[in-house]
Amino acid sequence: MNFDFSDDQKMLADHARQFLGETCTFDRLREFVASGEDYDRALWQQMVELGWPGLSVPEAAGGLGLGVLELCLLSEEIGRVLAPVPFFSTVCQAVPLLEQAGGEVADSLLARIAAGTCTVAVANPDQGHSLELGGNSCLDGALAPVAWLHCADVLLVTASETDGTAVLLSVELDQPGVQRERLAAQVLDSVSAWGAAHFDKALTTVLARGELVVALNHKLRLRSAVLLAFEQLGGADSACTMARDYSLERYTFGRQIGGYQAIKHKLADVRVAIELARSNAYYGAWALYTDSPELPRAAALARISGTETFTLAAEENLQVHGGIGYTWEANCHFYYQRARLLAVAVGGPDQWAAELLESIR
Repeated sequence: MNFDFSDDQKMLADHARQFLGETCTFDRLREFVASGEDYDRALWQQMVELGWPGLSVPEAAGGLGLGVLELCLLSEEIGRVLAPVPFFSTVCQAVPLLEQAGGEVADSLLARIAAGTCTVAVANPDQGHSLELGGNSCLDGALAPVAWLHCADVLLVTASETDGTAVLLSVELDQPGVQRERLAAQVLDSVSAWGAAHFDKALTTVLARGELVVALNHKLRLRSAVLLAFEQLGGADSACTMARDYSLERYTFGRQIGGYQAIKHKLADVRVAIELARSNAYYGAWALYTDSPELPRAAALARISGTETFTLAAEENLQVHGGIGYTWEANCHFYYQRARLLAVAVGGPDQWAAELLESIR
């Protein structure tokens, strides 16, 4: 079994790291927060020019036709810089849903995503909502909170028909039957953007129904867990590097604080946790790529390890920075906020721990 990436894939990751390291700096993050913009549109446009939105879109729809392994690597690099763009929902979630659902509408949306003219919000199927699908596929009700919902072009959401049949819907959000708002005060992560929407006879398109929808949502949840694990891995690695660099710059009693055993142990513990999380993330990527029966176990392991590691790295980064680590002037809080947010995305650690136990019985 080979759990490593190919040379071409590693080259993609290197180029992505260099590009994002130059463009998505902490200064840019602070400018984004101060601007009140929905997402960093200039950065997203640069990603479009690089072909990232269409990375896994089939070539027939105008994409590059690459696979989930390349998405794993890009997710790690995006997580490393905390890029404020709708990459995860549009590329990692919407594309596989649309590709597997099939049909003319799905193909059209895939082409729009590949061209960079469409961003997509994806509602978690486990998330409670009050949506009702009436006659002529009109949608009524409310939905909140969903990442990038207030600024996306399209929403993908699972609802039920009057007879209880599950349906996967595509909703064009720029229509009279949709009212949206940004949920700024309710979101911990100041770099992420979440929104709510109210639907009043909004026109929708049914992409799939019945057992296919259930299967698509189950596979999407496992896929999201693995890709989020890579995003968490990138964030944890960057937070650890920040803590290490500060420990070499900060002096107390005439010596670097990195020379003290207490700091060494903190950083060593974080580095060990990162390597363990990387192994579990690679296992999840392999299981996802090969469609292995071990995917539920691998996804749970990647999810749990990624969450624990990113949380540990973010917290220890704050501790190493001491009193200034808790202030807005320091950059540590960006990682802590994102770690807390990702910890509850697609289910918390307790839920995944229960699923892990179930998968090994």
